[in-house]
Amino acid sequence: ALSLMELRVQNEHLAGHLPTHMKGLDEALCGGIPFGVLTELVGPAGIGKTQFCLKLSLLASLPAIYGGLDGHVMYIDVESKFSSRRLIEIGVKSFPEIFQRKEMAQEMAGRIHVLRPASLSEFTESEPSVIKIVTSLQQIKVSLLQNQVKLLVIDSMAALVTGEFEHGAPRQNTLGWHVSFIKSLAEFSRIPVVVTNQVRSQSRDETCHYFFQVQSWNETIEDRTRHDSHLVAALGINWAHAVTIRLVLEAKSGQRFIKVAKSPISPPLAFPFNITSSGILLLSDDGIELTGPDINAIHCQGHNDIINFGGESLQ
Repeated sequence: ALSLMELRVQNEHLAGHLPTHMKGLDEALCGGIPFGVLTELVGPAGIGKTQFCLKLSLLASLPAIYGGLDGHVMYIDVESKFSSRRLIEIGVKSFPEIFQRKEMAQEMAGRIHVLRPASLSEFTESEPSVIKIVTSLQQIKVSLLQNQVKLLVIDSMAALVTGEFEHGAPRQNTLGWHVSFIKSLAEFSRIPVVVTNQVRSQSRDETCHYFFQVQSWNETIEDRTRHDSHLVAALGINWAHAVTIRLVLEAKSGQRFIKVAKSPISPPLAFPFNITSSGILLLSDDGIELTGPDINAIHCQGHNDIINFGGESLQ
């Protein structure tokens, strides 16, 4: 342990975090989204995953004096959910001293490079039309360094995989290779890599595998009667092992929560939040500690796809 600590101190310049500007969550993660590993955002559609990614992209592009990373962002927008209008709105509300100046707003937005591949195959091949950011797996590491990329976002990995395997190609082997490469990108470039994931229904067989969480199948049935959903993260257990931080976004009785479901440095905690014109806002910086099945269960009770704030709505 002492040797590891000394090595970490020697390589401190390679460590770091991207603060989310959500105090409770940043404290739980010892500074924010960590460099050099995969951080996953998982939750039902419309819960706020893309909103979270937009805010992180904005923060990574900000000058260091405003708490940003003063760099560029590579945003892989698989489902065409990226909204430049919403990005600017979050910027104007969160950092008016920067985004109310037109030239600064244009510069910040220009640092975020959006790519829209339809599948993993397209993601692994270069696109001649993209000048500043290339997506060839053989060139992407160089591209990250040359373009001073400080954040990589893939929104969403599940949709990227669906596009790749819709014709029945072998799934886990190919997915495993790409996951290994994405992990190597994070480790090589020492930047935060944030990936969103979708949810799916959990089968009876899968539930029985997690005997340490439930005592019997009957207990699981009782859990289902208490909640209107019983969901798990998509992509399976191999993918779950690949991510270092898993943040679950869910809703219970109409209230949204960010849940630290997996982290080597934090206990399982849940933070209530709302989505406002300035992005995601925690309602409390004191996390609710979780135990048992609630750690990995994903609920969408009382949740819909409409985000309301300031008398407006976004689908």
